[in-house]
Formats: sequence, C-alpha cells, structure tokens
Amino acid sequence: MDLNMKVNHLPALTYRFLKSNNSQIEINDLYIENTKTPEPENIPAAVSVKSDATEADVKAIFEDANNKIKAKKTELPGPNGDTAPLNDGQVVRTGMGVEIDNLMAEMNVPVTVITAAEGTEVKEPVFIRYALKDGDCVLGSQVIHALKGSEITVIMEYDSDTDAKGFIGIQTRLLAEEGAKINLIKVQMLSEGIMHFDDIGGVCEDKASIDSIGMQLGALNTWGGCRVTLLGRKSKFNNHTGYLCRHKQTYDMNYVADQMGEKTESEMIFRGVLLDEAQKIFRGTLDFKSGSAGSVGDEQEDTLLLSPDVVNRTMPMILCQEEDVDGRHGATIGQLGDDTLFYMQSRGIGEEEAKRLMIRARMESIARMIPDEALIIRIQQFIRTIL
Repeated sequence: MDLNMKVNHLPALTYRFLKSNNSQIEINDLYIENTKTPEPENIPAAVSVKSDATEADVKAIFEDANNKIKAKKTELPGPNGDTAPLNDGQVVRTGMGVEIDNLMAEMNVPVTVITAAEGTEVKEPVFIRYALKDGDCVLGSQVIHALKGSEITVIMEYDSDTDAKGFIGIQTRLLAEEGAKINLIKVQMLSEGIMHFDDIGGVCEDKASIDSIGMQLGALNTWGGCRVTLLGRKSKFNNHTGYLCRHKQTYDMNYVADQMGEKTESEMIFRGVLLDEAQKIFRGTLDFKSGSAGSVGDEQEDTLLLSPDVVNRTMPMILCQEEDVDGRHGATIGQLGDDTLFYMQSRGIGEEEAKRLMIRARMESIARMIPDEALIIRIQQFIRTIL
C-alpha cells in the first residue's frame, strides 16, 4: 500500500506560503503485516488489559466524556459556516488528526485497552516494548483508561536493529476520569532507516491530569502529534519533550492543549538539538475555549542549532475565547554561545566535545524525569553511540 495522509493540522490556519498549516505523510510500497500491540509487561493486580478491543469498545469508553464535550458547544464556526473542526469525526481528538483514525480502521488494527481500577495508585510502570527488525512494518493502537481517583504510569519504548529499515505507526488515546492521573512516557530510539509516526489524544475530567514525557532520538522521518482536552474543572496537562535530529532526519510535531474547563492548567516544554542537515517543525497551541475562566497555560521551546545547514520552523500559538485566562509562550532558538565555548575551551574542552556535552545535558534533563533507571541508562548509551 501507499500512504498519503494530511496530518498535524494547526487548530487555526495561517498563511499558506508558510507551509505550516499541516504536514503530509507520503510513503510508498508499504506492506504492513503486524498490527498488534506487544503484550504489556509488568502488569500489577490493579490493572486490567484487553488486547483485542474494537473501535466500538473505544467509543463506549469515551462516550460520557464526548457527551460533555458536545454539550459545551465551544467550537468556532468553520469556513463554510459550520462548526466542524479540521479533524472532527474522531472518537478522541488527537494531535495528528482523523486520517490516522482512518488508517487504523482500514487496516483493522486491534486496540489494547489498559485500565487502572478505581481509587488505586499503581506505583510500578507498565511497559510496552516495540522491537523492530529489518523490513518490519508495524501499526499499533492503545487506550489507557484511569478510572476515578486512580493513577497509572505506562512506558512505551520503540527500538530496532542498528541498520533496520521499516515503518512503525502508533496511536495512543487516554482518558483520565475525575481525580485520576495518567503518566505516559514514550522513548523512540529507532534506526535512521525507519519512518515513524506517533499520535496521542487525551481527555481529562474534573481534577484529573495527564503528564507526558517524550524522547525522540532516532528514525529518519518522524511525525508526532498530541492533543489533550482539559474538559473538567481544575484538570491539568504537563508535557516534556526532548528531541535530537541529525544527518537528514526530520521531525514534524503538533501539540495542542485544548482548555475547556474552569481553572485548567497546561505546561508544554520542548528541548531539542538540530545537527547537520536536520529539519524540524514545531506547532504548539494553547486553546482557551469559552468557559475556561481562571485557566493558565504555558508553552516554551528551547532549540540548539549546531549546523548552518539545519532548518528550524517554530510556530507557538495562543487562541482565546475567554477573558480571564493567563497564556504564555516563548521560543529560544540559537547556536552555542561564544562565551560558553570560551569557558569550556579554557578548561581544556575542545569545541566538538563541548557540543557533545551540551547535547547530552539537554537530552538528559528530560530523560532524568523517567521513573526507570534502566531505561535512562539505555537512553544515555544510545546518545553516546550516535554522537
């Protein structure tokens, strides 16, 4: 099959000549034979796993939350006078959009549902590990459901053989019910011969929260999207993403905090490094909907450019239908400063080693948030190997 999909739609359009309103995935001659999520590991007693759920099961899980979203009627009119957003029709609105849903439906991808029992705090993380070999083409879909008052941590790791070529596309959807918390960690350490997309969508009800940590360190072309709907009062979304792109790697991402409830909070932090001829585009949106009075949002990106040939595009955005909100965004984009280089060289550290130290420090500032020491060590080893 050939993939030709428009993904990563900006919630509000900007000038067409900027070529940033969306992105295109074009991959030819794929033969996708594996569409099953690997069996989750380290399953505690308070967590249940259903590995062959259907999209009808997913609709049932999110039905109550979707009814509440529809009742709010917060969408602005579209270009034809209707209220249908660009990626409407999804069970859960995700960062990459409805065409990922269509692909999963076309390929009849089974959904793995991981559920934390009501009122339980699961301290040990659940693991899902994808290990690709040369020629593998994989699709996977998961739903993480934290029932009322529960907490769960899920770590997903994408790895491959050193010189493997192939494709992996993952969709993960999250529902945190009242007072619940989901911690989602994704670490991508694929070879440079692999194409990859990672699509995330989540909903938080009253006083619920979603914390996500992402590390994008490999693959030739990566598309990533995350959209979290803060539906309930005092719900929260925190995200920390680290990315390292080198050679001719590309990373195209779209993150949206959709703040609907009163006194919601969102924070999105991105730290990245671009080397050689790498390219990256970042779309980050704080969307304060009508009814989100008292809400706070902050998005910050810090990108280090270590080659004159890299291409960096950054588009932070704030949309607002509510008066009483506090939204902040900013981007720091630049090269390694002369003062920093001089300081290190005065202590016997050459320019190339100084760059490696700065890269490792930036990536490890995100990696250290991961609650698994063995995985942190694997990340450190991977970074040292590719540098």
